[in-house]
Amino acid sequence: MPHDAILSDLIEFLRASPTPYHAVESAISRLSAAGFAPLDPTRAWSDLQAGRYYVKQGDSAIVAFVVPAAFGARAAGGFRIVGAHTDSPNLRLKPSPEYTREGFVQLGVEVYGGALLNSWLDRELSIAGRVVVRDAGGRLETRLVRFDRPLLRVAQLAIHLDRDVNEKGLVLNRQEHLAPIFALASKDKSNALAALVAADLDVAPAAIVSSELMLHDLTPPTLGGLNEEFLFAARLDNLAMCHAGVTAIVRAAAQGDDHDLVPMVVLFDHEEVGSGSAYGAESPLLATVIERIVDGTGGSRDGYHRALARSLCVSADMAHAVHPNYVERHEARHKVALDGGPTIKFNAQQRYATCARTAALFQDLCRREDIPVQQYAHRTDLPCGSTIGPITASRLGIRTVDVGNPMLSMHSIREMTGTRDPERMTRALTAFFRSDDVLSG
Repeated sequence: MPHDAILSDLIEFLRASPTPYHAVESAISRLSAAGFAPLDPTRAWSDLQAGRYYVKQGDSAIVAFVVPAAFGARAAGGFRIVGAHTDSPNLRLKPSPEYTREGFVQLGVEVYGGALLNSWLDRELSIAGRVVVRDAGGRLETRLVRFDRPLLRVAQLAIHLDRDVNEKGLVLNRQEHLAPIFALASKDKSNALAALVAADLDVAPAAIVSSELMLHDLTPPTLGGLNEEFLFAARLDNLAMCHAGVTAIVRAAAQGDDHDLVPMVVLFDHEEVGSGSAYGAESPLLATVIERIVDGTGGSRDGYHRALARSLCVSADMAHAVHPNYVERHEARHKVALDGGPTIKFNAQQRYATCARTAALFQDLCRREDIPVQQYAHRTDLPCGSTIGPITASRLGIRTVDVGNPMLSMHSIREMTGTRDPERMTRALTAFFRSDDVLSG
């Protein structure tokens, strides 16, 4: 079945991407295999030829695009942009995390994003991230690190010492209750984390200058359910949409460049904490890359604005499926089903950037591809989350639709989605990249 190949590759993508840095490297491996070449943002793009390119930003964000031969010649083409984000809520190590308490070596952590904290308890956890080291010549070099063996555990308090927990609910103090246990304390365990990382990178501990490390669950992605209709995995929000976007642009590029539209995927970081960083959707990354493409293909400032006016963006972020145990938490007339198809997200407060026009365009695209479509609206009496969609729309004035595949357990350490929707979303985004006639005007 077509969805099986997409599903298998998605599982591999999830398995290889415990951090945003690894997710970008996973994307690069797929893009490079499809003929996409790296562009250096510090060098001139003054003569940008037709071709396939990607630009990495800060190790955790990336923009990939295809410049068709007709784009510069006609100077009227726009962009078809798919935006997603590489980060997921998790526990991240503090700069000096290691300490000893009551005979245990523990690591101090900070909660990143809106994590479901209880889901991190009593799990086999390990460490991954990026490390800056000083090489023998005194130069700074960034290296990725990843451990795939159980190193840590956030142990829950026994019920004998918290008799009311099942009736009154679990309350976790982020400072006191989430520090994972790393080892039993002893004199030879001093600076054990630095020694562990240094050994993995084959450098001396003193060569480590700084690091950004985070915890990840070691349980691999797996199919489940009576008929394997579910995918259980960490970081589905939002690596599943990153994978769909990257796979779609690779497929679209393989179909040729006989039009003047530029297909583009942008994977931002830091969406889960507001996008306000050099690598997030609030940064000038997307606007700068678009402007440099127009300029590098012989366009003008006016051509840049004309291109924006012809452009469209799909903000791809996972969506809430109806939970059978908490039906009352969902808007009664907008219940979204797992494996019911891509979901268009609406919000009058502009937490999503969808409007009637962009919703109609996406629905029509899916109709042509024989893909079912669902609609999501949040309960009015509950706060609604947001995406990169409104940020992109407001910063660049690009018409945007917010979409996503349905899922349960969003922001848990283990999330779940259906097994047919990844292929459907990938097919929809592939068609979007080629959608000059369907989505123009």
